[in-house]
Amino acid sequence: MPVTMRTFENLWVDYQPERTGMADFWNKRAPSFNDHVRREASREHRRLLVGHIARKAQLDPSGAVLDIGCGPGSHALELASLAGSVEGFDIAPKMVELAKENAARDGCANAHFQVLDWSHADLDDQGWRKKFQLVLASRTPAVNDRAALEKMIAASCGYCCMISQVDTRHSVRDHLKTLVDWDAHKERISRSFYCAFNLLWLMGHYPEVEYMDRAWESDSSLEEAELMYLRYFESMGPLSPQQKENLTRTLVKISRDGRVHESVQTKVAIMFWAV
Repeated sequence: MPVTMRTFENLWVDYQPERTGMADFWNKRAPSFNDHVRREASREHRRLLVGHIARKAQLDPSGAVLDIGCGPGSHALELASLAGSVEGFDIAPKMVELAKENAARDGCANAHFQVLDWSHADLDDQGWRKKFQLVLASRTPAVNDRAALEKMIAASCGYCCMISQVDTRHSVRDHLKTLVDWDAHKERISRSFYCAFNLLWLMGHYPEVEYMDRAWESDSSLEEAELMYLRYFESMGPLSPQQKENLTRTLVKISRDGRVHESVQTKVAIMFWAV
């Protein structure tokens, strides 16, 4: 089969993880996720990453930045010290609430946040068409098809950047994969990063890709761990009642004092292109 834009567009659609209930999922995870990204080790990594991206985008104090799927504003607030203004949005209201609190705490008056679904966003209504020197989408399912990618490009007057984890080792999650009918091939080709790169190339852009290695330790309540891992595995296909029971039983078994500890090693991919 010849490799065409339609090939990768269809691939993206065919292997799109289930997004129903995404806002509710991230509302529940927002407090612990915010605690993690506000830790100094996480912030130091982000300062280096954001500084690198800002230099490539030739960002200056007059430039505007759009952060798609901003979460609690971690990247947006780092960029706020380097840009004239930053707009961030997320589908989860609790994430946006935390982003506003973090902006107030950090004294970032030039960072603004709202609840918004990228698939329904109207660039003209928002006044965002060709407005931003940098449009960023970091580890977000919001850019999940060709239309979302094209809208990202349409919002930029300078550069776009996508960040994704492309190779990750989780001490707990990898063990849980043995309890389900895990399809490693489907997992790999379903990644938005893979499809986006090929679509961009076929659209006439020349995306650059860089990689960074990162490792961290995470600690979750048993309740949140169950929510997180069941959501992850169900995003790739339905689980049987027995599989769900086995996953829950295993998490209870490996937990200590109601907490689940995990070691994570990942390769972060940074894709950058000029508009």
